Amino acid sequence: PGAIDKFHGDTHKIIDLVAKDTEAKGLFEDAVRLYDLAKKHDKVLELLNKLLSQVVSQASSTQSSRDRLRSLAFGIAERYRAQGAEGNLSNASTFFLLLDLLTFFDCFHDGNMDEALTVIKQLQLLPLAENAVETKVMAFRHYNDEVRRCLPDILLATMNILHSQYKNAKTTTSQSPYSGWTGRGEDGGKETYLNYIRGQAKALIMFAGMLPYRLPGDTNARLVQIEVLMN
Repeated sequence: PGAIDKFHGDTHKIIDLVAKDTEAKGLFEDAVRLYDLAKKHDKVLELLNKLLSQVVSQASSTQSSRDRLRSLAFGIAERYRAQGAEGNLSNASTFFLLLDLLTFFDCFHDGNMDEALTVIKQLQLLPLAENAVETKVMAFRHYNDEVRRCLPDILLATMNILHSQYKNAKTTTSQSPYSGWTGRGEDGGKETYLNYIRGQAKALIMFAGMLPYRLPGDTNARLVQIEVLMN
């Protein structure tokens, strides 16, 4: 009997073998599609997490690898949710977090700073108050490498968003630009609001300094440089 006959018509096993071979050759996007056909959901998420973490913080452009992966990942996410497909909990939670981070960076690069800040607050990755720093440092230890790898860019983008809000508030006369802000005073709460933004920036600096591993490159120095512009 031929090699194919050994599988008794189980096409999933055959596709899985081809997927493994494709992955071994470094053709990861093709491997994702093949593992998907073979219904190896966990392997699909594992590979997509590795691929997405490399491009998540980039600006989107037509026909870029980020754009292609974004379409692939959102298509798979929609289908898996509809089918109730399950993977390893760690892989699945990382996958959906990376999808949310794609949205965050899309907003950031498009200049939608308020929207980007709303997304990052909802994700609860970073502390935006000093009393939340320690908790977030502890929580961050539980994220896997794919998320940790994105952290420098997430921190820098968030600090740049805060600086943008600070500059806008500085040049706005007496009225706070923050829709939910209720600060009061002769200046309409402006100085209180500026202090609020400074407090958020300070929390990010503290968080970066307390992490149990070194951030790559000049991340800490760049964070401090942006924070100084708000003092």
